[in-house]
Amino acid sequence: MGCCSKKVKKIGNIATGLYNLATGIKYEFTDDRVRICQKCDDNYWIGSTLWCCVCKCCVPGKARVEAEHCPKGKWENGFESELTNGE
Repeated sequence: MGCCSKKVKKIGNIATGLYNLATGIKYEFTDDRVRICQKCDDNYWIGSTLWCCVCKCCVPGKARVEAEHCPKGKWENGFESELTNGE
């Protein structure tokens, strides 16, 4: 996949995530992803919205797109281990 097609795909994922957020669409993995990000040190809040310092995403939107991933690999390591390890 070329550089431009990767950017187009990313833009499509962002649009899908924000649409899903605005319309309340969630999947079985959405809440787990958001909880993992809430426990991460690389986040910040703008108002009541959680943002990632690493990828600069709106977490509640990105968490609603199955094709997206955490740049630190936290979503791929298994939700249970991320949610319970030492926390």
